[in-house]
Amino acid sequence: MSIARTELPDDGPSWRQRLLEVPEDVPRPVWYGRIAAFLLMAVWGTGVVLSRMTDTPVLLHLTVILFHEAGHVIFSPFGEALRVAGGTLGQLLMPLACAVALHRRGDNFGAAIGLAWMALSGIDASVYAYDAADPVLPLIGGGTGADSFHDFIFLFECYGQLHHARGWAMAIKALGVLGLYAALTWAAVLLFLQSENLD
Repeated sequence: MSIARTELPDDGPSWRQRLLEVPEDVPRPVWYGRIAAFLLMAVWGTGVVLSRMTDTPVLLHLTVILFHEAGHVIFSPFGEALRVAGGTLGQLLMPLACAVALHRRGDNFGAAIGLAWMALSGIDASVYAYDAADPVLPLIGGGTGADSFHDFIFLFECYGQLHHARGWAMAIKALGVLGLYAALTWAAVLLFLQSENLD
């Protein structure tokens, strides 16, 4: 007696194929523009990575501060702790949303740059977290965390982690650094693959 084999449905390309998908035809000026964007992100990102934990990366901070403040508002219905954490969540989720949207539109290179921005946003948050141990950074509302509300002082105190603030900050920065160079590696591979499709 023979058993009929059931054909499994074709699930389409694997996740690896989807992540490495590039356009069939890449105009040379567009490719050069992407090279420039990659180099700019790599140089800027490395500058942020090498900056001190006590210095806010000003240009980077300006790219995420609006989403940070919006995050406080968006997460405010979910309790005080999440409202406070919502600032950092907002500045991380917006670059992630951009990366996902670009990937879904077939722009993997744009998605990689979006993830690099998200990783840099995490490094920006790590500076704020580091400051919680000895607050000296100026805050948007004026003053420093020593005399004004400080997100990370509040959050670390909620969970009994204020004395570990600098350790948590260094861990957040390490994750950001890993994420940045993983995203840049992805972008570099995509640029190489696109170079084979130049028209």
